Amino acid sequence: MADSKNRITWFGQVRVYLGKCFRLFVNEKQWKNFITTLILMVIIMAVTKDLFKDDFLTTKNGLFTVISGCIWVGLFNSIQSICRERAIIKREYRTGMRLSAYVTAHAIYEVFLSAIEALIILILLYIKYGENIDGTGTVTNCFFDLYITFFLVIFAADTIAIFISSLVRKENTAMTIMPFVLVIQLVMSGAIFPLNGGISKAISNITASKWGLEAALRIANSSAGMRSSYDYYQTPLEIGGAKISFNVPQEVYSDRDKLLLAWGILLLSAVIFLIGSMLILRLVDKDKRI
Repeated sequence: MADSKNRITWFGQVRVYLGKCFRLFVNEKQWKNFITTLILMVIIMAVTKDLFKDDFLTTKNGLFTVISGCIWVGLFNSIQSICRERAIIKREYRTGMRLSAYVTAHAIYEVFLSAIEALIILILLYIKYGENIDGTGTVTNCFFDLYITFFLVIFAADTIAIFISSLVRKENTAMTIMPFVLVIQLVMSGAIFPLNGGISKAISNITASKWGLEAALRIANSSAGMRSSYDYYQTPLEIGGAKISFNVPQEVYSDRDKLLLAWGILLLSAVIFLIGSMLILRLVDKDKRI
């Protein structure tokens, strides 16, 4: 058995495990994730208003809600995908499974899910707010810029869930951890509460929520008729004679540069979590909990 497994190339193993993922997609009706995404985004669209108009705070709050929905969708996609197969992984690892091929197959499958879910979210966004978007591109055009952003946020959250699923033993444990991860993503994004540096700022800089919102706002700022939004945000608010600053630094880089940076960080974080998953799973053979 071991010799047979070892004769399969790395790419051959990726194909085998990818085929398994798509069989589960059909047999376990994982396509229902698309329906869940649709329902969630319909609810979000129902409570948001006036996105992509020349009102930064309203658009920021609305886009933060959309990005939060993307993170929830990504986490839900794969939070149980690895831990539910832990016994199988341990057995097949002993007979020649290449863990990098196994994780890569799952990553490709999650790319497929994330791509369709991002399209669902974008279509609903355009149905409600398309008339507010002028279509001018920041990197490509507004439609594809937003699509890439939503896709990368969902996929980054997906890889966080894969990492958690690789780390824990039981599906119930993974589902228990998931809400805490979601709360960290929301609170540490900097969109709800100001972060005053130190460890909170450091955590914020590695959250998908911060960079997803940053990317979406850059697109809105340069591509969706909100060209004065950041100027408005940087203007101190005066209440009772006291000036309250939002502490947003003056722009040094263009919206295009900032958008590319946000995309790059989201993609890099996804790669790091996937590599982390591979390393964690290497310990599965020594795990006595199974």
